[in-house]
Amino acid sequence: MELEEINNRFNCELQLQIDGTLPKGHIYSLGYPGANLLSAGLANLPIELNSDRLTEKASTNYKHPFDLQELKDLPKAINKPIMVFESTKKDGSKVILVELQYKGSNYVVIIRLQHKGRGRNNTLINDIRSIYPKDNVYGVFDWINSKDNLLIWADKEKALNFISVQSTNLAGNGNEIQGSTYNIVKNFMNVK
Repeated sequence: MELEEINNRFNCELQLQIDGTLPKGHIYSLGYPGANLLSAGLANLPIELNSDRLTEKASTNYKHPFDLQELKDLPKAINKPIMVFESTKKDGSKVILVELQYKGSNYVVIIRLQHKGRGRNNTLINDIRSIYPKDNVYGVFDWINSKDNLLIWADKEKALNFISVQSTNLAGNGNEIQGSTYNIVKNFMNVK
């Protein structure tokens, strides 16, 4: 199935969830990782998202509540990310910074290889474990500047633009952090 078709189906199902008519426990199928995500180390396995987890993450009970409507075109956004990072938790998760935004903050999507099912039906998937608007840009800059080399893939044009736009959101020593971050991304080489 082509990304455009997967994206359209996701958007229709998302609207059902917004309207309250999507069956409880529905699993969104976001297709397979494209070349960018494969280059970043994601396994060539289906990407899935549990609708119950999405409800939980978007709720006001969660620390980063958001409007589900803002996730329209999520499959496209994931496959055309700004940057991809290793998780600081060192659990094999990938943290994907995407262009989708909520109130000016870009979303991050956390994907981890996960077993699904039991026995003979046990398969591996790329499971979306979390999704939220990353409202602390310093956190993203810390990932880029990390001595642990957390940055594993970047669309240079998008990433440099992201860093430049953040200058209006920073105060004090922000420009110094922004400058070093910009240089790291500018000189970063994606693995082929």
